[in-house]
Amino acid sequence: MRQITTAQYGVIISTVAIFISCGSLYLSKLSFDLSSAKDQRELMDKMPAIDVQLNPAGVSNAAMMIVITNRADINVAPLDITVEHSFEIGDLYLSSAQQSIDLLKSSLSLSPIGTIAPKGVGKLKASVSGVTDGKYNSFTPGLEMQFAVRIRSAFADDQDTIKTFTFTRRILPPLAAEPCPTAWTLAPRPSGC
Repeated sequence: MRQITTAQYGVIISTVAIFISCGSLYLSKLSFDLSSAKDQRELMDKMPAIDVQLNPAGVSNAAMMIVITNRADINVAPLDITVEHSFEIGDLYLSSAQQSIDLLKSSLSLSPIGTIAPKGVGKLKASVSGVTDGKYNSFTPGLEMQFAVRIRSAFADDQDTIKTFTFTRRILPPLAAEPCPTAWTLAPRPSGC
């Protein structure tokens, strides 16, 4: 029977140690990646939820409802919303009931919403306007607009930070007409039935 020399024994032990080290390194990296993904998901779950609904309100106007939900455990303060230039329509302008028509800009202050407490909701009605020749309705359902909302908070650390959220929204079609009641109901019929 052949005997294993000390050198061969050392090579076998070194090879096994390398495989064990590589396996340990791989498992450590996998554990780190899973932990990072979990931390990132938890951080994203605490980011504010921003909803902007757009409905046509005229030839070159759309009514906006801005709703910001604070999902974090700290107060957040919405700063402003900006609408980007549209290739289909051109320059767009935002306004609210608190803003003069002479001061239309592509950004709108969200300070009327105030500070939103944890798990609270802030809302603001506004409108978005464009410049058209009046011959066609450029604010048709399905038209996309890009927005950016800045919110002040302490998201990842205890430092006061400003985070920008960008997103795209479509103009929604007008609400469907109220359905006509069936013949056996005693409710008065809506006009158009």
